[in-house]
Amino acid sequence: MAKRSYGSGNIIERSPGVFLIRYRDNNGKRHNETIKGNRKRAEAVLTQHRVALEGGMFTGKKNLTVGLYLQDWLDTYAVPNCSAKTVQAYRQTINRYTVDISHLQLQKLEATDIQPIYADMSKQKLSNNTIDSLHKVLHIALNTAVKQGVLKRNVMAAVIAPKVVSKQVEVWDPETRSKAIEVLKDSRFGDFYLLALLTGMRKGELAGLKWANVDLERGRLQVVNTLQRISGRGLVLGVPKTERSRRSIALSDAAVGLLHEVRGKQTIQKAEISDAWTQSGFVLTHPDGMPLDSEVVSKAFTKLVKEAGFPDLTMHGLRHTHATILLEQGINPKVVSERLGHASVATTMDIYSHVLPDMQEKAALAIDTVLAPK
Repeated sequence: MAKRSYGSGNIIERSPGVFLIRYRDNNGKRHNETIKGNRKRAEAVLTQHRVALEGGMFTGKKNLTVGLYLQDWLDTYAVPNCSAKTVQAYRQTINRYTVDISHLQLQKLEATDIQPIYADMSKQKLSNNTIDSLHKVLHIALNTAVKQGVLKRNVMAAVIAPKVVSKQVEVWDPETRSKAIEVLKDSRFGDFYLLALLTGMRKGELAGLKWANVDLERGRLQVVNTLQRISGRGLVLGVPKTERSRRSIALSDAAVGLLHEVRGKQTIQKAEISDAWTQSGFVLTHPDGMPLDSEVVSKAFTKLVKEAGFPDLTMHGLRHTHATILLEQGINPKVVSERLGHASVATTMDIYSHVLPDMQEKAALAIDTVLAPK
């Protein structure tokens, strides 16, 4: 048996894939838990207990409540492994919708304790998407408990969530785009909106874009940062949520020209206010060099669209419009998927299925052009 000490506890490998973690609580009582998996998982469980002990939150495996576990899971799993924005969404969902089960003993939690919560949410006219968000976060959290050996099974497997019907994304047609570009160009955050339309980047990615990651000579930029407002913390610089989201985007001539204009504006602004200028390094900034809040930019966009009388479109709709244009022009869906930073081509095609009929017709015409009898 291989034994390793870890501060206030130790881990013993009982057999391949089976580990015994031993530790003492604040009263000196010894606790033993068997963890199946690998040493890294055993270390994670031991760390989780150590954090709980240091924070005065440890109650022991048998007396652990759902509420205590979920808060501990947020701090020891979600915070290190998820973006700040995702953690904020998880925390809000858990705090808002799990009050009725927070007092229950985790080991005794059943699907019948959770299903009524969904029914009550439906009665409150909350959307299926909101209920599905709760379903997903509980599934992930309890699955972590199973992996750590705290639970033997994930009760979420027996909980039925309402079906979420995907809505067709809203985009602007060519005529509206033509009219809107002029209006957007002259607006307060026009550069932000036009770059969104030209690159398909998410608003948090645009806000977090720095000049260090832009190569105007080669006509490319690297998406490596996000900038988002986190409750209680202000604007937080983070990284994209997935590996696929961290990507390189080729810039069109129009995008390169726009970025040259933006850099020129910043040079003038810096000269005008001198010492009051903040050298933040961000591409899209206020006149004093400070970064933009993408939520403020997004709300301004919605107001601008309404005042101009254009069809309803959210800031995210500019990303959808960008993708739709590429697909309509016959760009390979895999290229579009990589450009958008989607998890897979399947995700791209599922979101933009409204473009498929036209693509099918073009495919039929293409095959006739080559193979039809002359």
